[in-house]
This record gives sequence, C-alpha cells and structure tokens, in this order.
Amino acid sequence: MLRVVVIAGLLATVSTQAAHAGQATCSNPGVPIGAAASAELLPGRLTLNLTNGVLTFSGTETLDDVSGPVRYDSHLVLLETRLGAEYALTPYLAIGGALPFRVIDVDVHYSDASTGMPRDPSFASIHARAETLTGLGDASLHVHAAVLRGSFAIHARAGTTIPTGDALEEDPFALGRIGQEHDHIQLGTGTFMPFIAAEVQRPVGTTTLAAWSIAYLSVYESSIGYKPGSRISGGISAASGLGSKVLTFGVGADVHGETAETWNGVVPLDEGNAGRYDVLAGGSVAWRATKSLAITADVKVPVYSHVTGTQLDYGIVAGLGIVAAFDVKPRASYKGLDEQTVGPAGSATPVTPVLGKITVFDLWADWCAPCRELDERMAALARRYPDRIAVRKLEVVDSDSEGWKAFLAPGKFDLPHVKVYGTDGRLLFEKTASPAELVKAVEDALR
Repeated sequence: MLRVVVIAGLLATVSTQAAHAGQATCSNPGVPIGAAASAELLPGRLTLNLTNGVLTFSGTETLDDVSGPVRYDSHLVLLETRLGAEYALTPYLAIGGALPFRVIDVDVHYSDASTGMPRDPSFASIHARAETLTGLGDASLHVHAAVLRGSFAIHARAGTTIPTGDALEEDPFALGRIGQEHDHIQLGTGTFMPFIAAEVQRPVGTTTLAAWSIAYLSVYESSIGYKPGSRISGGISAASGLGSKVLTFGVGADVHGETAETWNGVVPLDEGNAGRYDVLAGGSVAWRATKSLAITADVKVPVYSHVTGTQLDYGIVAGLGIVAAFDVKPRASYKGLDEQTVGPAGSATPVTPVLGKITVFDLWADWCAPCRELDERMAALARRYPDRIAVRKLEVVDSDSEGWKAFLAPGKFDLPHVKVYGTDGRLLFEKTASPAELVKAVEDALR
C-alpha cells in the first residue's frame, strides 16, 4: 500500500560540506542532496555542519477490497536533521562522519472509489496507517582525499554507512500475505553500505564550477532478508558571489538513480521500490555571518522522474544549514618572519621586491574568506623557508579602491591574488586562484 522510494541524505550546503547523496528504498526515506566537497583542506581545522531538510510526498491509487474499489490517498512528510563533522589531517587528507535524526509523519485516507465517501477497508489497519516515526538514521564514516591539478581541485571520498537507524524485525511482505499488521517504513537499512564519491571544482573568473558523483553499493541482505537498492547520483553546479562580499549564490542539477530492493531475493513488484531515477534542479544561497560561520539555504524541485511500478511522487525539497569551522591546532603566524604591510588600506602603494628573496605581494580584503585561508597557508610556507621568502601585504578593501583599480582591474583579476617576484626583483608571475593553488605556485618558484 504505502509505496515510497525517495532520495537519502540532506540538502547541500556551501563550501565546507561533506559529500553525501543518493536515494533510499521505502524502508529508508530521505531528502535529495548535492555532493559538494570542502574547497580546501586546512590541517588542524574541524568543520561542523548542522543541516535540516524537509520533503513532502503524496500519492493516490485505487485498490481492490472485498466490498469494492477503494481510493487510497497517502501523504508523507520527512524531516531530517544531520550533524556532520570533518577534520583535516593534512592539506590532502581528512576524516569525517555524519549522524542523522529523522521524523517521518504518515497520513492516509481511504474513500469509496465511486462516491468519494470515507471508508474503512478490511486492510486499513494491516498496511499503511497514520503514524509518526522518530529516531536516528544510518550514520556514516568517510575519508576525504584532495589534490590540485592546475586550476582543478579534485576531491574523493570513500566510506560506509553504519546501521544505527531502527530497522524492521520481520519481512513485511511475508506478514501481509498472512493478513498480519506490518510496517513498510524504517529509519535505517539494517546493513552497512560502502560508498565512494568524487568531485571536480574549477574557478572561472568569480564563479566556481563543479561536477560530482557518488555511489552507495548494496552488497548483502539484512538479517530479515532485506537488501536495499544500490544508489548512484551525479550533478553539476555553479556558485558565485555576484559581487557580494558575504553572500554566495548557486544553481545546480542532479540525477539520482536507484536499483530495485529485494526481500529474500525477490523484487516486490506490487509494493516498494522496483527501481527509479529522478532529475532535480534548484538553487542555493549562503551567508557568511562571520569568518568561521556560514548559514545556508537550498531549494530543489523534481523536473523528471521515471519509476518502475507505483511509487509516491515528491514535491519541493528545502533545506537550511549552519556550517562552522574551528582551528583545533594553533595557526601558523608570521612572527619572526619577513612580512610587512604595504601602505594604507585601499591605496595603490607599489611593492618593492626584496633582492635575494622570493617576494610575495599578497592582495587581500577583510571580507574575502579565501584570502584569510591564503594568509594562513602562506605563513606556514614562509615558516618552512624563513630565509628565502618576503611577504608584502596590501588590503585592497573593495573594487572601488585605488589599490583594486591599480593592481586588479587592469587584468580583470579577483581575490585572492598574488604577484610573485624573483630573487633579482623581476616579476615571475601574478595569479588569481584558490589558496592551495597559489601556495603551490609560490613553492614551485622556490625550487
């Protein structure tokens, strides 16, 4: 009766989110998400995200009963709150995990298929009934690797779900065949599901483009013979501040596919998940409230669905999240190193290269979060080469300042941006890029 096949996880947040995506069977409903990885891994940094998603489902079908056809209307509301964490061990490796809490509210109505008058069919209390389920979903653990290849940031994750969510204790189809009351919805799958995810990000001007994919693999049956469907998802996105200092706007499209679930090796064709795929599109916005705190919102709508059998349709997917970063280890500083501020903020004061050293002219602004990250990374690099690097910094304030007009506007550059001079004082290169890419370029100049 209640036929639910939906997408698991949470709505995507911005910039420092874990990659979780995919669908789940009728026993483990969830919310469609994107899968953007953290743009940068900064050793010693702990990133926490608390995300909340809501999704409504509805469906109508006509069922046979001993007293005649019955119209069956079902409505389901899923609320999911997920706490995620990721800790960066090195610039290339992090570990993380997530724990969801779910509230699933089910409302059903039966009526005469001809007259529309309310009815109580003989199976009303056996199959679907009005109820609210609450509890933990399946947790997950993962490792996150990141590498730069030119202007491309490549991220990969591998991990597994952990069956912490409440699962059914008996086969609902077997109970239904003998007329016993049973449930079809559970909060977890009762199995470990390994997953692997990949994402590629590339800045193009002030816009960051990304493509991602993730696969959850169903490899064995639970103790009651239930094997969830494998889930494969992918998507593309674009994000930009559109000139704002504290806001980031994004658009994207996702494709989510799921293979059929089985119960004791049999695909339930009359109920449950017999396989489907869905296409969703939507937008997001993030507000960086402080240097280490961001608030995100995300909305997606289904634009195409292909299902096998009769399954519930879902509507608008909405989410709200908070992302916070904490430095567990003390950050590198320029204390005792060759680092100076050049001129007053916003000025067009030129830099004087330090002969005999690689001079880094760092252009930054207080509202530029990547600039702060570059500062930490550059300080760590300078500490490794204390006698070979001189750092000169100029706060350009904004695009209306004389400094911006002099150093960034002519080349249509943006922040973060550096100009790097050789030991003879001649310009080696200047570049706008991600913090990790800029530091790597400076380190290459030292070799």
